[in-house]
Parts: sequence; C-alpha cells; structure tokens
Amino acid sequence: MKKMFWRLALILMALLISTGTGFAGSSTLDEIMAAKTLVVSTDANYAPQSFLNDKGELEGFDVSVAKEVAKRLGVKVKFITPDWDLITAGKWGKRWDLSIGSMTPTAERKNALLFTMPYYSSPAQFAVHSKNKDIKTVADLAGKTIGIASETTNERYLQKDLKIEDVTIVYQDWSAGELKNYPTDANHIEDLSLGDGLRLDAVFTSRQTLAEAIRSGCGKGCPIKMVGEPPYYEPLCFALDKSRPNSQSFVDKLNEILKSMYDDGTLVKLSEQFYGTNLIPKL
Repeated sequence: MKKMFWRLALILMALLISTGTGFAGSSTLDEIMAAKTLVVSTDANYAPQSFLNDKGELEGFDVSVAKEVAKRLGVKVKFITPDWDLITAGKWGKRWDLSIGSMTPTAERKNALLFTMPYYSSPAQFAVHSKNKDIKTVADLAGKTIGIASETTNERYLQKDLKIEDVTIVYQDWSAGELKNYPTDANHIEDLSLGDGLRLDAVFTSRQTLAEAIRSGCGKGCPIKMVGEPPYYEPLCFALDKSRPNSQSFVDKLNEILKSMYDDGTLVKLSEQFYGTNLIPKL
C-alpha cells in the first residue's frame, strides 16, 4: 500500500511540474504572456505623465510608454490607478504587473520593489504664486510653508534623507517652516493657485509637472511661477513587485524593450511630444 501511495505521489508531482503549476512555478513574464494582458498602475491626475483627457481616457507620456511596451511584448494593456503609497509599498498581490509612473529607484523603495533601467530623467523644481514678490531665490523659502506630495522623492529631499543610487544629492542649507502633505502634486498646485500665502507659500515637484500646469492653466487658471534652478535631477524607472516570485526574466525583457525604444528614438519622440523637450538620458 505504501509503495502504491508513493508511486501515485511521484506521478502527480511530475504532472504538476510538467504543466507549470508545480513548486518551481511559472515566471511573471510567462503569466503575463499567458494572460495576453499587461496590467499597469499609473496616476490619473498627473499631467503630462498621465491624465484623463476630454473623452475620459488615460493619456500622457507614461501612458504612451506603457502602450508601446505592451505592443512590443505582443499583449494588450490594462490600466489601474491605485494610490501612490500602495504602489511604493510593494506586495501588490498580482493586482497589477508593473508600475509605469515616473518612479525614482530610491534605496528605501528597493526593499520592496525591483526596478528597470531608467527611461527618462526629471528635474525637481520649486514654484510660488505668480503674485509673490518676496521669494526670489530658493534660499528665500527658508521657514516657509511648502506643499509636497506624500511618499515622494521631493518630500525625502526636503526632509534631507533622500538616497538615489549614482546621484549626488546636495541639500539646501535651510529648512521649511512646514511641509504640507497632499495625495498628488495636482492637489498642492491647486492650493497654491488659490492665493499667495493663503494655504501655501510654495510647492516642490517636477519641473515638467509645473510646466504642464502653467501651460494648461490648471483647468481654470494657474497663477504660479518657478523659482530657482532644479536642486537635483532624478532617474525614473519602471517598478515591479519584489515579493512576486520569478520576476527577474520580466525585468530583463523590459530592459530589452527599453533599449530598443532608446535606439529607435521612440522615447525621445514621446518626451518631446509631452514635455516639449528631451528628458531622455544617454545610455
């Protein structure tokens, strides 16, 4: 009886392994290809990276990059828009496969996430209300109330604990009077636009986000202006859930696709389309 039991157990194990459902498990890339769909998380309120157009459809640089990646993988793309802190925390539980949301690969995030090679770079930028006459340089922001999006590199920079591999961070020799946290950059830009010093004295985000807000008028008027030069530039990458087993082959495939998008000029073309400038680093 025992011999019969062990024979059946060995046969069952062999069948499980041969069908890809055994202990070895299938890779993340295999699962995506089998589903024929790449599920991408992004932000619906982060123009020009990603936003809802007049038709209620997602549009933007990150959205276009995601569509191109799916096309080169040979699968469809599906977008979902979870909160940023859920994305950076990892342990996604396969609710989405990939984050294409202009994420910086900080040392802290690498505890929970895997990152691809950079696909573009972003200059950080301060801005104030257009009617402000007192804040003329970045140093004039000392002691002021500054709006930032929560769990971002901009917040870490102002808290003076930002670490980005291969990037030298030089901090300001002053501190803000108060840092006010918001869910997204669009929220603090809107508060600043309400009036000089009414809720905020300044905001700190990416230069391209501010440029888009000024260009589009924040929907109903955006009286803000940039102050000073970018204090640092950050590489931006795709992110994957580190807790999801067998993901390295997917990282390798994504890097292969990104390399091809560098080589054929696709990334530069998309950067110029949505940002009006080339933000693509040289390999």
